[in-house]
Amino acid sequence: MQPPFIKYLVSSPYGDVPVDKDKYDFPLEGDTLKTPYRVYFDAIETFLFHEAMKPLINAVTETHKKETTVKEIQEIIIRAEKHGALSHPASIELILKDGQVKFGLNVAVTDTGKESLKREFIVLRTLHEKFNLPYIPKPYFVYEFNSMVFLLEEWFEGYHEFHLSMTEGGEQLIKLWEFGKGYQYLSYEQSFEIYRQASKILTLYYDMNDFCQIYPWHHAAGDFIARIEDDKIDVRLTTVRQYEPYIVFQEKEHINPVIALFFFLLNLTIKMRLDKLDGVGNTVWAGDFCLEASVKGFLDGVRLKKEFKNYFSSENDFFKILKSFRLEDLKTSYNPLIDLYNGTGDHPVITAKLDKHVEALYTILQNSPS
Repeated sequence: MQPPFIKYLVSSPYGDVPVDKDKYDFPLEGDTLKTPYRVYFDAIETFLFHEAMKPLINAVTETHKKETTVKEIQEIIIRAEKHGALSHPASIELILKDGQVKFGLNVAVTDTGKESLKREFIVLRTLHEKFNLPYIPKPYFVYEFNSMVFLLEEWFEGYHEFHLSMTEGGEQLIKLWEFGKGYQYLSYEQSFEIYRQASKILTLYYDMNDFCQIYPWHHAAGDFIARIEDDKIDVRLTTVRQYEPYIVFQEKEHINPVIALFFFLLNLTIKMRLDKLDGVGNTVWAGDFCLEASVKGFLDGVRLKKEFKNYFSSENDFFKILKSFRLEDLKTSYNPLIDLYNGTGDHPVITAKLDKHVEALYTILQNSPS
């Protein structure tokens, strides 16, 4: 049997770029081990073909919703998509006789990255079983060989990274990195919707019983992605590194879940505002519209949670609790959260912006429906 034709590409904002053979021996960006692109691509190809391609074919059959064989794969396109601190994501596109299927493939080469991918596979699988929600990638299988770890997962087609950016006129806007079409600045309404949906997603995966949540995540890492088609916006989360309580409460069984949920909201409103300029520059802070969108997304999420009614007799009761916090109460409540950012590049920005942030949050909560 003749193997499928393999094509190697590098993704860019303005379209796919064929791999320059003269640069095969250049190291992967951000890789402390200086792994060459040649080794990276060769390892991916070996991974795809291992065990006579059975694991890959099983994933294709599940995704394509049709029994598929190796003979039906005419071409495989391997794209280097980006490079992160823990892994080097690629996309795997299979051209079939009757269509095409695309997967995400995270590749880790460092010990820290490899352990992270193994843990992520377990967490993704657990969250899909627990919540049955479509907002995080479905994991297919994880495999380790040749000193690398590979995690094959669902690919969110048409979704793109976004970051806060500055226009030539000095206005701070979200810029969507629409690979293949370039960059585009988003409107206020579009940006509001992205932050709202991202906050809703994190809230939907929050467990009100044991306080577990998706964390850490950061806009600077491109963890959230967005698709904009016909003025419709849809947001997804690309990675789940951990799922556990962010704040370790003493004697957790005696903590009121309402208080834990409140602290989740407070941290959400801070974290959602943080990014790095254009994804790589200095830490930046989104405007107050982001705060309003975060609160709205949070409320949208808790309304959909089945366990919500275990703690509140009605939505009005919940809103009354939120409104009961005085401005000084809110400021005091943030103190243990801010301490957790000590030593990070985000901490100076948070402390500089905190007072106005709390005042704006207080106003939003007071104006919430009751």
